[in-house]
Amino acid sequence: MLRWLLPLRSPASRPTDELLAEQYAALRQQIPLMYGLMFVDIIFLAVSSFDDVSLTMSLVVPLALSIVIAVRAGLWLSRRTIAAPPTNIRRYFRGTIIAAAVLSLAFGGWGLMLFEQADPRRSMSVALYVFVGTISCCYCLLTLPLAGRLVLLLGAMPVTIQLLASGDWQLIGTGANFIIVAVLILRTMSTSYAGFTEVVRSRSDMQTERERARGAEHRAQQLAYRDALTGLKNRRALSEQLDAFGFQDRSATHLALLVLDLDRFKAVNDVHGHPAGDRLLKAVVARLIEIVDGIGSVYRLGGDEFAIIVEISGPDSGSAAMLAQTLVDRLAAPFELDGLNHHIGASVGIAIRHRNDVDREGLMRQADIALYKAKEGGRSQHRTFENKMDVEITRRSVLERDLRDDIKSSAFLPFYQPIVNLASGQIASFEMLARWNRSDGEEIGPTHFIPIAEECGLVGELMLKLFDQACLDAAAWGPGITLAVNVSPIQLKDPWFSEKVLAVLRRTGFPAQRVTLEITENALIAEPTNAKRLIQSLKNQGMLLALDDFGTGFSSIQHLQMLPFDKLKIDRSFVQRLERHSQSYKMVLAITRLAASLGVDVIAEGIEDGSALEIIRELGCAEGQGFYFGRPMDAEGSVQALRSTNSLPPPRLMRI
Repeated sequence: MLRWLLPLRSPASRPTDELLAEQYAALRQQIPLMYGLMFVDIIFLAVSSFDDVSLTMSLVVPLALSIVIAVRAGLWLSRRTIAAPPTNIRRYFRGTIIAAAVLSLAFGGWGLMLFEQADPRRSMSVALYVFVGTISCCYCLLTLPLAGRLVLLLGAMPVTIQLLASGDWQLIGTGANFIIVAVLILRTMSTSYAGFTEVVRSRSDMQTERERARGAEHRAQQLAYRDALTGLKNRRALSEQLDAFGFQDRSATHLALLVLDLDRFKAVNDVHGHPAGDRLLKAVVARLIEIVDGIGSVYRLGGDEFAIIVEISGPDSGSAAMLAQTLVDRLAAPFELDGLNHHIGASVGIAIRHRNDVDREGLMRQADIALYKAKEGGRSQHRTFENKMDVEITRRSVLERDLRDDIKSSAFLPFYQPIVNLASGQIASFEMLARWNRSDGEEIGPTHFIPIAEECGLVGELMLKLFDQACLDAAAWGPGITLAVNVSPIQLKDPWFSEKVLAVLRRTGFPAQRVTLEITENALIAEPTNAKRLIQSLKNQGMLLALDDFGTGFSSIQHLQMLPFDKLKIDRSFVQRLERHSQSYKMVLAITRLAASLGVDVIAEGIEDGSALEIIRELGCAEGQGFYFGRPMDAEGSVQALRSTNSLPPPRLMRI
C-alpha cells in the first residue's frame, strides 16, 4: 500500500521535468478550487443531516475537516506564484497524494456514518452529496491521476458498498449506478491524463526541435563566419565587418587594412604533408594574435592568406607600416613543430581609408594590389598602396587581356641577340628573345609580358610558337650557328615539355644539336626532380645545356652536379660592375676557374663597352653577349649580322 501511495518511485517510470512542471502549473489552479468544492459539500452534508445525527457528527467532524481543508487550500494558494524545482514538485505531489487519501477516507467514513444515522428519506441525499463531491474532486485532480483515483475509491466506495448491501433494490440500483459512473470516470481520467501527457510531450518535442534548430543555426553561422581550422573569423565576416564598420576608438580617424600572405608555405605542404601545414597555420595564427592583440582583429581569408584591420589616428601609414614590419620580422622567425624548424615568411599589403570613406571593395582591392607589389619586390616585405600602383595594375590587366588575344595572331615575333666567340670575334650563336608588337604600334619587351604569361599559364604556348618560327629562321644561319632558347620554370612543370620541344624539331627539321636550352637556377630550385627528368631527356637527343644567371642563385655548385651542363652564363650584374667593384671581379674570376676545372665554357652577359670586353677576355670567358656586339634583331637582321661579322678577320671584334 505504501508503494502505491508513493508514485513514480522507479526511475524508469518517472515523468520528465517538463511533464512535472505542467502538472504543477495545472494543480496550482485546480487544487484550491477542489478544496472549495469539498468545503461546500461538507457544509451541505452537515446542514442536511443536522437534525438526525449527533452534534459531534454534524458539527465537530465537519469543522475538523474544514480546518484541514483550509490549511491545505492555503498551502496551495501560496504556491500559485512559486516556480518550484522538480525535486520540490515531486515532494508536493507525494504530500498531495497522502492528503487526498487521508481526507477522502475521512470524508467517505463521515459520509457513511451520516448515511447510516440519517433519516431514510435523507440518506439518499447524503449518498448523492458524497458521490458528487468525490467526482468533483476527481475532475480537479485529472493531472495527478493517482490522487484522483484515491479520492474516488476511498471517498465514494464506503457509501456505495453500503448501498449495495442495503437489501433495498432501489438503493442497490443506485449503488450499481455509482459503480458504473465510477468506472467511466476512472476511464475518463486515464484518457484525459494520456492526452495531457501527449500534449506536454509534443510541446516538449517542439521546444527541443526549436532549440536544435537554433543550435543548428548557430553552428551554421559559426561555419559561415568562422574558419574551421584556426577559429578565426573568415573573409565573409571581414566583408560584413567592413560594410558596417564602427570605430571603437573615437580618436581614430582612419582604418588600415593589412592583407598578409605567407611565403614558402606551399613547400611545407609539399614536403611534410597537409597535416604539418595545418599545424603550422595554427602556430602562425597564435603568433599573429599575440602580435595584434589589443590593437586590431585578425581574419583568415583562405589558404595561407590573412587580413588585419587596425584603427589609426591619421592618414600617415607610419603606425600601420610599423605593425607590418613587426609581422614580417616575427613571421620570419622559425616555427618549431614536431622536431622540425619551418622557415617561412610573410608579405604584407597595406591600404588606408578615412573613417567616412570605408569602402569595402575599394579597400580590399587596394590592399591586394599593395600585397602584389610586395611579392613582386622579392617577398618578406610590406608595401602601402599608392595611386600609381593602381595605374600599374590596370595596365597589367589590359596587357593580360591583349596577350590572350594576340597570342593566337602574329603579334609575337622571335628576335635574336648575337653571342660572340671572344677568341675568333665571330658570332657563335643567337639567343631567342620575344617581342610583342601590339595593334596600337607599341612594342613591349619580354621583361613586361613574360611574367604575365607565366602567371596566366600561357608561357609554354608562347615559347613553343616562337621556337617554331625561330627554327625556321635559324635554317638560314648555316650549320655552325646554334639557337639558344630560355626555358621558364613554369614549363618544367609540364610533364610533356620534352615531347612538345621534340615535336617542333621534327616538324621544322631543325637539328637538336644546334639548340641550347638556357635554364635558370630558380627553375631547378622550383622543380628539381621534374626538371632533371625533362632536361635529361632533351640532352639525350643532343641538345646543349646552359645554366643561366649563374651566381645569383642559392646553391650553384649543386646545380652543376645535377645536370651535365655545357655552358655557364655569368649574370650581367657581375659583368657591368667589373671596373667599379673588386668583389664582382673576384666572383667572375672564381666562376671562370670553376668552369675550367669542370670543362664547361663560360658566357659573359651584359658586355656594353670595350673595357668590359678586355677584362672578360683576360678572365678567360669563352663567349660574350651584350649591346656591345648587337641589340636583339629580327630574322633578316640576324642574317645580315652573320654576313658582316663572320666574314671579318678573327683578331678584331666589331660592334654590330
